[in-house]
Amino acid sequence: MRKPKAKKSATKAKAKPATIDRAAVDAKRARAYSDMESYVCDLARAGTLAMTVHDRDDLFLFAVEQFDNMAQRFRAHYYAEEFPPE
Repeated sequence: MRKPKAKKSATKAKAKPATIDRAAVDAKRARAYSDMESYVCDLARAGTLAMTVHDRDDLFLFAVEQFDNMAQRFRAHYYAEEFPPE
């Protein structure tokens, strides 16, 4: 004997996924990445500085520590933006 299939609830059957305004998301991403350009340039400069003073232990350690701090700030800024999943 077959069991009758359970009916889906009316709310589940009618639920539709939220529409995403792709242009708005793209504009927000473009703005966020544009705002991060200076951070990327600073990271590149810090890396260059560290390599320039690689033979001076005291300056090299200082440069690497600064590079690490800058990278952590960049990371925090990068992940601060929330974008809807694609």
